[in-house]
Amino acid sequence: MGVNETLLDFVFPISKATLNQFLTNISYGVVFSDEHGKTLYANNKMEQILGYQTAEINGKTLETFFIPKDRHKLNSVLQTTLSTRGHRAEKHLEAVAVNRAGVEIPVAISFNLIREGERQLIFCLVQDISQQVTLQKELYQQAITDSLTGLYNRRYFDQRLFEEFTRANRYSRPFSVVIIDIDGFKQANDLHGHSFGDEMLIKATDTFKTVLREGDSIYRYGGDEFAMLLPETSKEGGIEVAERLKSMFATRFSSNEKRVRLSLSIGVSSYPEDGMDEKNLISAADRRMYSAKDSGGNMVSAYDEVTYLNDDTSLLLRSLCSLAALMEKSRGLTSRGLSHSQSTRTLSIEIAHRLGLSDERIALLEQAAILHDIGNITVPAAVLCKKNALSDEERLEIRKHTMIGEEIIEMLDTTHEQKELQALKRIIGEHHERIDGSGYPRGLKNSAISIEARILAAADAYNAMVSERPYRKPMTQTQALQEMQKLAGTLYDTEVVSHLLQIRSNQ
Repeated sequence: MGVNETLLDFVFPISKATLNQFLTNISYGVVFSDEHGKTLYANNKMEQILGYQTAEINGKTLETFFIPKDRHKLNSVLQTTLSTRGHRAEKHLEAVAVNRAGVEIPVAISFNLIREGERQLIFCLVQDISQQVTLQKELYQQAITDSLTGLYNRRYFDQRLFEEFTRANRYSRPFSVVIIDIDGFKQANDLHGHSFGDEMLIKATDTFKTVLREGDSIYRYGGDEFAMLLPETSKEGGIEVAERLKSMFATRFSSNEKRVRLSLSIGVSSYPEDGMDEKNLISAADRRMYSAKDSGGNMVSAYDEVTYLNDDTSLLLRSLCSLAALMEKSRGLTSRGLSHSQSTRTLSIEIAHRLGLSDERIALLEQAAILHDIGNITVPAAVLCKKNALSDEERLEIRKHTMIGEEIIEMLDTTHEQKELQALKRIIGEHHERIDGSGYPRGLKNSAISIEARILAAADAYNAMVSERPYRKPMTQTQALQEMQKLAGTLYDTEVVSHLLQIRSNQ
C-alpha cells in the first residue's frame, strides 16, 4: 500500500519510492496515528497481523483492534506519548490484539511522537511476539511442573497457596491444606531400585487425581510427599477427602508383583481455625502428617496433640508419666514401633477431636492414655509377659490394675486441680468397662461410662490387637479392624468405633 504523499512530506524528507520500499519490506507493523488516535496509515505487515485491509484500518482508533482489558492501557500510553516533550521520547507496551478471525495476537508496540510545529503524529512499530510468548509459557510451565509425575511442583504450590489463602481470607471462606507422605516408599525404593520407585510415584499420582473435586489441586511437594489445596472446604470436608484418598490408595496398593505394602500418612489443616496466614496452615498440616507417620502411618491427622504435661502439672504426675513409659519399655510393650501408651494416646486424641471434645477434656484424656496401665506396676513382669495361658489367679491379679491405678492417682498431691484429678481417676478406672456391662471393675454400662473412658477403651483394645505379645502374634490391621467392627455396640461404643475405623481403615 502506497504512502499518502502529504504524510510522506511531513514525516520523512526522502523519496516516496524509498519509503514505500522500506515500509513494505520491514518485518514490523507500522502505524501512523493522529493526535486523536485515529489511524492514518498501516503497512502491509500490519495488514498481516490484523487480517484487515488498510482501508479497513484507516480512520479507526488503534484500540479498536485490541482486547477490552488492554484498551485503557493503550490509550494511556498514547496520551503519555503526546504529552512528551521532544521528538524522541519512545514508549513501550505489550498488549493483545484481535485479528479478523477473532484470534488473539500478543504484540509489542513502541510509540514515538513526531512533531513539526503545531502538527504531531504518533509513529508505532508493532511486532508479533506470539512465538516468544509461547516459548515463555512453555519455559514457565517446565519450571513449575514435576517432570516425572506431570504434577505442579513445590514452587507453584507456594504461589497457589498464597493466592488461595488470600481469597479465603478476603471473602471469609473455608479452605483446607493436605500434606501426604507415602509410608514405606523409601524402603521399597532402596530395595527395588529407582525405576520401581518412579513407577510407584506415577501410580500414586494417578490415584490422587481420582479423588480431586472441581477446584481441588494436587502438587508434588518433594520426594515422596504430595500436597493438596482444597478451596471452599472446611475441616470436616478436608478430613473426608483425606480419608477417601487414604482408602483409595490402600486399595490400589494392597498387592503388587514386588509384594511391597505402601500406605499414606496425611496431615490436614484448615482456615481459619488452624492459622491466620498460609505459613501457619502449611506448618500445621506438615506437623500433623509427621504425627500420623510417627504413630505408625496409614492415618489421617487433622488436629494437634495437646501437651499433656504443662507448667501446671504436678511434679509427682510428671514422675508417674515417666515411670509409666519406663515400665512399658522394660516390658517390651510396643505398638507399631511406639510404646503402647503413646500409640493409644495418639489414636485416642484423634477420635476425641472428631467427637468434638474440648481441649481441656482432651488434655485429661491424653494424661489418662499415658497412665491408663500404671496400676500394672504392681503386677509381676513374669505374669504380664507370660507366654502360656494365664491362670484364674493371674487373670484376677491383672484385673486389679485399674483400681490400683485409681489409688495411685488418689495419692497425688493437691497442687493439681482436685476436679481434674477426679476426672483423671475416673477415666483410668473405667477404661476396661464395656458397653454391655461385661467389663471391670464395676460392670458399668453405656453412658454410665465416661466418653473419655469409652474412647480410651477402644483405642487401647485396637492397639493391643495389632501389637505383638509374648503369648500371641499380632493381628493384621485388617483383622483388628474387623474385630473392632464386630464388637461395636456390645463391648465398645459404636460412634467411637466408627471414628476409629475411619482413621485406621484400609478399606
